[in-house]
Order: sequence, then C-alpha cells, then structure tokens
Amino acid sequence: MKKIFISVGEISGDNYASELIKLLPDYRWTGITGPKMREAGCGTVEKLEDISVVGLIEAVPKYFKIRKAFKKAVNELEKGVDLLIVVDFPGFNLKLLEEAKKRGIKTVYFIAPQVWAWGKGRIPKIAKNTDILISIWPFEKEVYRDYLDKMDFEYVGHPLLDIVKTETDEKQFKQKLKILEEKKIFGLLCGSRESEVKTLLPIMLKAAKLIKKEREDIHFVIPATPNVESIVRQIVSNSELPLTITTKKDFKNPSYEVMRHSVFSVIASGTATLEASIIGNPFLLVYKVSPLTFFIGKMLVSIDFLGLPNLIAGREVIKELLQKDCNPETIARESLRYLSDKNLYQKTKQDLKEVKEKLGEGGALKKTADIIKNLI
Repeated sequence: MKKIFISVGEISGDNYASELIKLLPDYRWTGITGPKMREAGCGTVEKLEDISVVGLIEAVPKYFKIRKAFKKAVNELEKGVDLLIVVDFPGFNLKLLEEAKKRGIKTVYFIAPQVWAWGKGRIPKIAKNTDILISIWPFEKEVYRDYLDKMDFEYVGHPLLDIVKTETDEKQFKQKLKILEEKKIFGLLCGSRESEVKTLLPIMLKAAKLIKKEREDIHFVIPATPNVESIVRQIVSNSELPLTITTKKDFKNPSYEVMRHSVFSVIASGTATLEASIIGNPFLLVYKVSPLTFFIGKMLVSIDFLGLPNLIAGREVIKELLQKDCNPETIARESLRYLSDKNLYQKTKQDLKEVKEKLGEGGALKKTADIIKNLI
C-alpha cells in the first residue's frame, strides 16, 4: 500500500485534508494532523493544534514545538514515503517540500499560500520543489505564469462549496441548545487558535453586553473547536449574558449551524469568513494581533482588504474591524446598525451571494483526488 504524508497547519486545512483522505481510502495516510483528519483515519506525527498560531510575535512561544514537529516530519519522510501533500502553512511546508525533493519524493501543494497577497519572493521556491500545484483561485494561474514550465498547475475551484453543509432548521437548532423559540441567534466566532480566542473572545463578550442593552431578544451562541473549548468555557464562566457554547457533541459542524441560524455574527478573520459568505447571513470581520505583528504585516502585504470575501468581491462587502477598531463599542455599534437597517442587511446578503458565485462550481475535492491518483 502506497504511503502519503500530509502536512496541515490550520483547522481549515484539516477540513479539506480530511475530505481528501476519505476520497482516497486505498493509501496509507500519516502526517501533521487536525481532529477531522485523525477521525478519517490519518496517522499522526504531530497535532496541528500544537503548532498553529496567528502572527509573527505570537509564534515565538511555540517555536520549539514547531521545530520539534518539523524534525518528526522529516524523520517520517526519511523512513520512506511515496508522496508528500502540503496544505497552505508556508513557513513550515515550504521547508518540508525542500526536504522531500532532496529524497526524491513526489510533491503536491494543495491550496497554495496566498503569495499574491504577500510573499511573492516565495514563488521560485514553490516552483522548484513542487510537482503539482493545486489551486483553488481562478486568478492564481497568472501569478505563477513564469514558472509553469517548472511545475504542473491545476485549478480545481474552492473545496468549501462541497464542505459547507448544515443539518438543522432553526427550530431544531434552538431545541437542541434549549434556546427559547422567540429569541434571535447572534453568533460569536472567535477562531480556532488559542491566541485568537484569548485576544478576541473577551472583546466580543464586552460587545455582546452592549448589544444586549439595546436588544433583549438576542441569544448569543459560541461554537468552540475541541482544542479551545476549555479556554472558551473559562473566559465565559463569569458572563451573565444569555449565552450558549456549542461543540461537536451537539452538531457535526457547530460553526456552520451557528452561521446558518444567526441573524448576525461577529467572526474572526480567516476561512470562517468565507464559510459564512457561502451560508450567506451578514456578519462583521474582526482581527487583532500584537501591534508589531500588524506593523510588519502591513509592510509585507500588497492588498486592500484582509477578509477573503472582500478580496474575492474586489470591494468591501463585509465591514472589517482591525486592531484599534476591534473594540467592544465599535463592534456593538456596527452590529446594531446592520440589525436595524433593513436595506443594508439585504444588500449585504445579495453581496455575499455574489461572493459565493465567484468561488466556482463545486467538485474541487473530487478533482483533487483524481489528480493525486494519477500522480501516485
């Protein structure tokens, strides 16, 4: 049985990779894994929850864990692997591709890093060490134009179109979580990394208090991934808000259920904002890292927006509250504005529909599985 090593550094990547593993059951899988990959039967060299961070300064405390994980991964390549698949997470995965190439292992970059936003200097390195780059964005072929003689390039569309599905209607959702039927759901999605949750959730809870003063009919719901559930519970323990935490014990994909049934949400920047766009209910994007990380990021990034929905639309369809603007007062004020202005609310719903349409046709994971079969 041929062996595939797969390296993932984000919860979103775990989502895509687990679906890929299910579509390719005839191979032996091992790698840097998230919870869904482990559920799908992938062997684990290191858990991504131990190495995933947002921001440069925030990565410092995890430096030794990341280095140790890299050594373990290289060790595994050394033992003999037929294919290396890496998913995004460039700081780690670019070096891993290099190690695989040295050992004559075939390589696939599935979901290339966003070099069009920052890090164009990485393109030659990607091209040199990648056999096939599998892209989920239609415009990326142009970005890699000068390197298409060095590697194969395949555009498959966005895998989230196949993944984002919900299983309840509003009534079932409220019954399951014991929320009164007349209440309106307001989602607080504070991210899946420890550093994000510790930074954003306290701000969101203060904003929620201000919102509740104006809107007694609202009930707040926080979906928590397994790796941060205890931190979320700790942070909300003294909160007197009408609030429920939901986890995998309640639903297959708690975040999707919350996005589907929330009249409005506040969402940490990242893949969740794209998932919410596919579902289509209005939300705010929030983001806060150390000032130094943000300053360095601003210098490196050559794009007008942080949020994926806005980048895809080419304009601001979702309000972005970054750094200083990511504060309780502004979050509460903007949330209440959407909830009281029907025209703004409907226009945002229409804009999100357009963002979804720009993501392609669906079937990205099946196409990716076929490419991998042909390569191996």
